[in-house]
Amino acid sequence: MQKLFALLSAALIGSACAAPLTITLSLTDGDKPFFYHNPLSVGGQELNVQEVKFYVSEVALVRADGREVPVPGLNLASLKKGTPPQNIEIFKGNAPVGEYRGLRFNVGVPRSLNHADATTAKAPLSVEQGMYWAWNSGYIFFSLLGETGGQKVANHVGGDSHRVTVNLADLQKPGTALQVTAQGATVAAALDLQKLYAAGVAGQPWDFAKAQYQQVHMGPAADQLFMNLSGAFSRAQAANTGSHH
Repeated sequence: MQKLFALLSAALIGSACAAPLTITLSLTDGDKPFFYHNPLSVGGQELNVQEVKFYVSEVALVRADGREVPVPGLNLASLKKGTPPQNIEIFKGNAPVGEYRGLRFNVGVPRSLNHADATTAKAPLSVEQGMYWAWNSGYIFFSLLGETGGQKVANHVGGDSHRVTVNLADLQKPGTALQVTAQGATVAAALDLQKLYAAGVAGQPWDFAKAQYQQVHMGPAADQLFMNLSGAFSRAQAANTGSHH
């Protein structure tokens, strides 16, 4: 009985020390908010973005000494046309109350899940999400769909070697960068679409007039998109969505 009471007490204490941790995302066009009604200008070409989707996994809070505190969970972030892509909740989990220097997460699906049978998986890993390559035995980690000059654009990142680690922690910054209180905490992140297309293969511009930049799934263009994506996320202040759509 005493052992059972001790276990129950520990469980209650643990739950009392956990609080909701939320990550939100806003799309940006350089240093200004991005809204779907404004085309993205890439090398003089206008890209009409229709949808941005990606998996958020392996979230971890980072302590001042660099130690990571895992926050369990996996989510499919979906920013579709018709909803202002500002301050969209892309992840929610339970985290220990405390002071941290920030957090990190992966854009992608953990290796242990990436090659599982998607036909039997539940959301957000089910095939109905449209984020699985049946021909490539794995998930699409990041997807941007759009149109330019009458040409459809499908730019994808995927594969175990293309799992992107997003680091939103700064160990050198004095003071506390992130505090999880009993009420929880929200971390605002930004994804700069200009940085997503900052460079093409071998230093060339990203040119949607060329087929290799329109349908990107694998090969040199996919490698470059992965590298661009790795530097496109940042910590941000929550933006005012206004009345844009």
